[in-house]
Parts: sequence; C-alpha cells; structure tokens
Amino acid sequence: MSDSLRRVRSYVIRTTRMSEAQKRSYRELSEKWVLPYDRTIDWESEFPECRRRIVEIGFGMGDATWRIARDHSDWALVGVEVHRPGVGKLLWWLEQEELTNVRIIEHDAVEVLAVTLRSESLDGIHIWFPDPWPKKRHHKRRLIQPDFIQSAKEVLKPGGYIHIATDWEPYAEHILQLLSDTPGLANRYDGWAPKPDYRPETKFENKGIAAERSIRDIIFMKESI
Repeated sequence: MSDSLRRVRSYVIRTTRMSEAQKRSYRELSEKWVLPYDRTIDWESEFPECRRRIVEIGFGMGDATWRIARDHSDWALVGVEVHRPGVGKLLWWLEQEELTNVRIIEHDAVEVLAVTLRSESLDGIHIWFPDPWPKKRHHKRRLIQPDFIQSAKEVLKPGGYIHIATDWEPYAEHILQLLSDTPGLANRYDGWAPKPDYRPETKFENKGIAAERSIRDIIFMKESI
C-alpha cells in the first residue's frame, strides 16, 4: 500500500447533497476552471495578468475565495477543496461574478503541495478555519502538522507568507508554537496577527463569534536565505 493510502487524512468526505445550481455549475464549468492535481500549475499561462499567486486550502463553500478574487483582480487564486458541493458553489459564484482569476483543485491538499506546486512558486497560502479535531485521540487528523508546514514552506517564495485562522484556542496555540519552531519561518507579529483587510468574514468565523470564541489569525513569513 502506498504512503498516501496509509496516511491518516485530515478530512472526512461529507455527504451533503448538491443543489441543482451546484450540480449544473459543476457539470458545465469544471472543465474550464478545475485543474488536475497531477499536473504542475503553469501560472503564467493560467493567469497572465496576475501579479500575486495565492493558494487557499479548504475553501469550504468558497464564500471568502470569490470575494477575495473580486476585490483583488490582480491576484491569482487556486482553491483546494475535496467537498464537491463547495466546488460546485464556488464555480457558481465564479460564473455569477464573471471572475477569471480563480482555479480549483479538487484533491487532498497534502498531495497538492507535493505534486502540483513548484518549489518557491507562491506568494501566500491561506488556511482559514481548518477542522480543529478537538478530541485528543483525533489530533493526528489535524491538517497543521510538522510535515505539512515543511511542505508549505517549500512552495513559498522567500518573503511569502502562510496565514492560518482558527476559532479554536488550543489549536491556535498549537499552530503558533509549531510555526514558531519551524526554521526558516518568522512571525510577522508579536504573537497573534490582527485580522488583515483582505480576509473576508466566513460563516465559520461568525459561528465562532456567536459562541464567544476568540478568532486567532496567525501569519508567518518565509525568511530569505
């Protein structure tokens, strides 16, 4: 059995039904906007007019993704998501807003970092509200692990950043410590980061606020050698 099949996955494929609009968008627009994971992204060809290259991992239903694309037309965004209704919904938004600076990869983010992205090719990585897997016996399923952060660092340009947001305080503390302990990464702030203007509010964030949980933004930069 291959390593990828043995590896504990950080996600569960949900069985949420797709709406008719999501089904239509997925059926009609996937060929245009969804990229294969097993082919290195040709950023110059896909986004000839964009100056920044950003990957968003786990975009959910795409609410933040399309808003960033709309507000930053010179940013090239590649969203990575395994939840097909979310892929369908983001495709629907791309059509509604007539956005051309977004592509989607419907695959496991760990393999995307290893296969699809060239070394030192990204200006930024966004991971907003990943599943915290709060029970201790499930911590091994968390996305943010040392090997994952090493892979993320590898695909960032010097000066590129990784931005993680979570409303789960123990997970936030774990992430902050892990990134602080990773050679070659430097915290842009003294501890938690202020919420950047480019990050839209998401439904997960609003749920956390409603539950009176603190929203933590963590932003680290890849140091130049």
